[in-house]
Amino acid sequence: MCALLGPELRQWLDIGAEYLTAVGTVGAVIVALYLSRKDRREKISVSVAIHYSVGPEQTLADSIRLFGLEATNVGFATVTVTNLCWRVGVFRKKVLYVNTSGLMEWPTESPPKTLHRGDWLTVRLPQEQFIGGLTFLLEEVSKHPFPTLAFRSLRAGVQTSTKKRFFARPNWDVAKILREQFDAFRKSQSRS
Repeated sequence: MCALLGPELRQWLDIGAEYLTAVGTVGAVIVALYLSRKDRREKISVSVAIHYSVGPEQTLADSIRLFGLEATNVGFATVTVTNLCWRVGVFRKKVLYVNTSGLMEWPTESPPKTLHRGDWLTVRLPQEQFIGGLTFLLEEVSKHPFPTLAFRSLRAGVQTSTKKRFFARPNWDVAKILREQFDAFRKSQSRS
């Protein structure tokens, strides 16, 4: 009988197989730990847009324009949204919190609210009320060394009970309103 593999070669193959098995086991443990941790992470999807409230027998032109922020829990962990906020800046980011105590003029949800997977928080304000509350935000943007860059970096978001923040860029309708208000604010500042 012809021996294809010598005893030394078989020994090296056995050692190599043991090393590959050990590496595979360690890799499987790392992946399992990563996936188990991923389920406990908070994850919120935020969107900021203009919505229209159309009543019965009303056209879209007669409807009320509403600023809307929607935060949806897309993670597996239960999350409590505690605050609405804005973030200004690129490198030195500053977070400004929204006072939600005056939101009761319009029927809307307000934080704090506990969100399970798939639940959402929807905050809607009439456009006039939203514009009226922008003064402090526009002041902070204008204080920035590069106000135009700070304005472009503007994000709206929410903060959770664990102090994590989730932000989103406003859609083009909201960005247009913000741009118009920012330009008007800068002109009024240059006059005074």
